[in-house]
Amino acid sequence: MTAIVPLRGTALYIKVEDDASPATFAHPCLINAKRGIKFTSQGNKIIVPDCDNPDDPAWTQVVKDALAAAIDGAGVLDNKFATISFYDAWFRDKTSKRVRVCLSTVGYWSGDFHLTGWEITGNRGQNAEANVAMESHGALDAFLAGTG
Repeated sequence: MTAIVPLRGTALYIKVEDDASPATFAHPCLINAKRGIKFTSQGNKIIVPDCDNPDDPAWTQVVKDALAAAIDGAGVLDNKFATISFYDAWFRDKTSKRVRVCLSTVGYWSGDFHLTGWEITGNRGQNAEANVAMESHGALDAFLAGTG
């Protein structure tokens, strides 16, 4: 049996393009504990009857119609004005930002994402935490090899 090559959770990281320096991506420290990307598709279901046996149950076919990706991230709040104002401005902005989702040195996906939600929470006796949610705006590039 051949064992898998595991990837540590910290090797999955989100990078956002720097507005001041296009094609330069940085990992925001706000996403420091949990991060993930979810790929989804929407499809139209079509029931295809059996013409030879019309009383038999028909099989369903799915015609894939749309693709999307969503990113979520969370962590201890990076309590800096620059960090908080960056996310506040991105949330209010009508435009998307270029984002890369990297898997360590294996490769990455990239595409435009809107910041569709973010929240700051805090409990007595604990550090404040932040959660962010992003949704793809248009096509994602296919998974590319390299560090991203």
